[in-house]
Amino acid sequence: MSAMKQLLTFLFAFAVLSFGEMKAQENIDTYLESYETANVDHKLKLFFHFYSKLNTIDKDTILYYINDLQREGVKNKREDVIAMTNFGLAPYLQNNSLFDEASTRLKSAVKYYKKVQNDTMLSNCYNVLGSIYFLSGNIDKAETYFNESYRYGVIAGAERFQMLPIFNLARIKLERGDFEEAKKDLERYISYLKREKGMTRKLASAFALMGQLYLNQQEYDKALVNFTTSMEHSLTVGVLKTVANGYTNLAIVEFYSENYERSEQYFQLALSYRIKDNDKYYIAEGYYNLGDYYMGVNLMDSALINYQRSLKVGEEFGNLVVQKDALLQISNVYETLGNTDLQIATLKEIIKLQDELKKEQKSKDLMALKVSHDQSLTEVLNNGDIREEELKSQVVRYNAIFNNWLIVGGFILLGSIVIVFLLLRKRNN
Repeated sequence: MSAMKQLLTFLFAFAVLSFGEMKAQENIDTYLESYETANVDHKLKLFFHFYSKLNTIDKDTILYYINDLQREGVKNKREDVIAMTNFGLAPYLQNNSLFDEASTRLKSAVKYYKKVQNDTMLSNCYNVLGSIYFLSGNIDKAETYFNESYRYGVIAGAERFQMLPIFNLARIKLERGDFEEAKKDLERYISYLKREKGMTRKLASAFALMGQLYLNQQEYDKALVNFTTSMEHSLTVGVLKTVANGYTNLAIVEFYSENYERSEQYFQLALSYRIKDNDKYYIAEGYYNLGDYYMGVNLMDSALINYQRSLKVGEEFGNLVVQKDALLQISNVYETLGNTDLQIATLKEIIKLQDELKKEQKSKDLMALKVSHDQSLTEVLNNGDIREEELKSQVVRYNAIFNNWLIVGGFILLGSIVIVFLLLRKRNN
């Protein structure tokens, strides 16, 4: 990228980011406002539209809508609504690393969608199931579910459902080092996205993965082209985190290309966007990445300063994982500098943090499990009511059939008596 193009891209970013963010928030707010006064059918449709976006903005708020939708499902005895809450709860459980619980929720939804032959939702469910197993490190099982998602997309006859797992299948092939097949999947996916409207953010992700593909093969020029294209799409969307990720990708490529000055500039730009976005977690990550850069070019004092800034941000919003990661790198810097006393003091802090982390993780797991188990109990009770209603309906139907047979049998018996009577009378005559 030329110096002039870099400058124009940077200036263009500030012109579009605020509008893009505002527009995305407006769309979600519109859905949420409509949801509050909607009937159960409309709530079901609205939830499907906003649940994934809300999950990325506020992971806890989504529980309010899941619980509300579940109450509607129980009140109206709607299995389809219960299935949708299972589908919506899975990402929350996945975010809390409760992969087995998330898998159980989705498999429950799959069971219902198979019963009603809803191929589009089956494609969605299997795609999320694949993501869960991918994140938990079970690549083979992930691939199986992604292929199932694609199969149901074909059955549904809609290209957009066939494309759901293609990006994820490319990730798996990239993970295995099957670069040619991963490239074919990505080219097909990008071709589809270019034909559709409103796919800019997904195009940014697709080009970023293509950049990663070339980076893994040490083809830095092609990697840079794809990361730059990804960045241009990210700027159009106007999502600050995506822009920051784009600059981080460019910084990594420039680092491997030994363009260290430009790499530093991109890491600084990524940090500036994270600060503008005001998400503490990603601000800490921005400082951490800069620390890694300075450590990579053997500027230990600068590395230490940025790791300490990352640690401070982690302390400000009470994130123990961020604090631990920063302390580990601070310990490595002290080791490189030969400062044994400070290294030992830092290691003691890490041990103390590790104990706190275990307690915190246990508390989070219990909370997420409670949410899942409460929903399971409600689902069982609701399904019991539905089954009871079905049984009552069957009993009424069988009674009606039995009564009809009694009437028919009565007519047949009466007819038989009449025929016998007439035959006897005829014989007597």
